[in-house]
Amino acid sequence: MRRLRFVEKVSFLGGALLFVSSAAFAKPMSFVGVAKEGGKLVYTENHLLDVDDEGRVQTAVTNYVGVDGEVLGTLTSNFQQSLSLPEHLFVDKRTQNQYGVRREGGKLFMFRTIAGKEEETKEVDAKSDADRLLVGGQGFNYYLKDEVENLKKKRKQPILFLIPGDLSTYRFVLEYLGENADKTTSYRVHIESWWLRLFAPSLEFNYDAQLGRIVSYQGISNIKSESGKTMNVSIEYH
Repeated sequence: MRRLRFVEKVSFLGGALLFVSSAAFAKPMSFVGVAKEGGKLVYTENHLLDVDDEGRVQTAVTNYVGVDGEVLGTLTSNFQQSLSLPEHLFVDKRTQNQYGVRREGGKLFMFRTIAGKEEETKEVDAKSDADRLLVGGQGFNYYLKDEVENLKKKRKQPILFLIPGDLSTYRFVLEYLGENADKTTSYRVHIESWWLRLFAPSLEFNYDAQLGRIVSYQGISNIKSESGKTMNVSIEYH
């Protein structure tokens, strides 16, 4: 039971491992992620990015679409103030629950709204985690693209990950695992605490330096199953 509760808290991370090559940023562009669980298609992710003249991502919209064509959820992100921690809003189209991150008056807040209830907010105080990279939403991946070589040398990068759906932050570690036969490189994201790691699954993904993007992902999803359970999915990006 404790493991299941923790999985609920970290499930938003599953939607965070998405990015594309800035070399392809000549115009607004789109790409697709195909998510399967147990080999069965469960949803697709349709991504649309707006970029500036230098190829720097400005905004992104991701629609999560079920096998019947129904939009399950939408994530909108604004990267103009931060690539690793964009302001963002996720809306669950089935439950109408919402959560995200925003900045107000120089302060950083997580917020969530459970359908039919008042919005809850929590200010993020990261002073004690000044050595960590603040990450939220899909911003993790835009940071990674520019830091692959550094990460290979360091092997590990401490992260403070914001999970607004739970109004919580967790200390994660991004770990470089090595190079594969197909020239892609593998990475793992896991909770830092060894005790919590016993109850929390890790996330793994492969990055293609030539394409400049993640090509596959394995881990928990921020999209729930029809019965409301957290899914463990494999995603291929095209």
